[in-house]
Amino acid sequence: MNKDNLKKIEEIIESFFFSEDDLNKKVITAANEAIKNGGKRLRPLIMFETYKAVAGAEYNEGIIAPFLAAIEMIHTFSLIHDDLPAMDNDRLRRGKPTTWVSHGEDMAILAGDMLSVQAFEIISEKMQDIEDVVILKRMSKALYTLARATGGFGMIGGQCVDVEYCGKQMSEDVMRYTYALKTGALLQASFVIGGILAGANDEETEMLKKAGSYIGEAFQIRDDYLDIVADEKELGKPTHSDEKNEKTTYVNIVGIDESLRRVESLSADAKKCLKEVRGNMNSIFEIIDMMVNRTS
Repeated sequence: MNKDNLKKIEEIIESFFFSEDDLNKKVITAANEAIKNGGKRLRPLIMFETYKAVAGAEYNEGIIAPFLAAIEMIHTFSLIHDDLPAMDNDRLRRGKPTTWVSHGEDMAILAGDMLSVQAFEIISEKMQDIEDVVILKRMSKALYTLARATGGFGMIGGQCVDVEYCGKQMSEDVMRYTYALKTGALLQASFVIGGILAGANDEETEMLKKAGSYIGEAFQIRDDYLDIVADEKELGKPTHSDEKNEKTTYVNIVGIDESLRRVESLSADAKKCLKEVRGNMNSIFEIIDMMVNRTS
């Protein structure tokens, strides 16, 4: 993975942080700390590399920048809320105390709420400066894509089903539906938004959607596998969390070996789709390999 690109993404994300110097600084500090607390930046990395590949000579960092920051803000908001006592009740995230442990449940809830709105605030602010109607239309479509991937028919909808089925037997169909929304929606949006902003046509956008769907499922299966076999220190968060919360996972339905075969098959299918999209996708293939083979 290109370390310069990762450094650039880190700088872009932090450039959109709110300042911590007013009476509301407690909630802003909690939100900023949660984003700074490590993370692989997979979603903005995928979006950035997809945009670069499809845009080619038309690359414009100013157009993609707020979307890179926004998707990481939304991902972070989901993690803050996921760790709360009412959800997974986790005290450790990336090897550090979770937001609610460090700042209290009240500030953790508010920090997550703020990030979910801040994401759309920074995009809509940038859109006010755009005069090119074609670019503005792309940004509008990308904004809708991000909102859809976040809400009741995306990540939040998936979390709802996940919570509702805690302690209940989940069929494979329900589980895959949950994966597609809870984890897959934002990963899929990373591919699609990168393509939309770069001017991908309808056929290419469809291929990006399929690739994102495959990778979203593969990523979640790998996550379930790591929850069982990984070392807690290396993983940076508590292991056996799914078992503790009585959650059905792909691994405990079909077993470890079949789960790993499924991850390999899904990642291969994703790469096939990406080969149908213009531009050099090698850097995205590297990200996919890292995601499906990761140990933390």
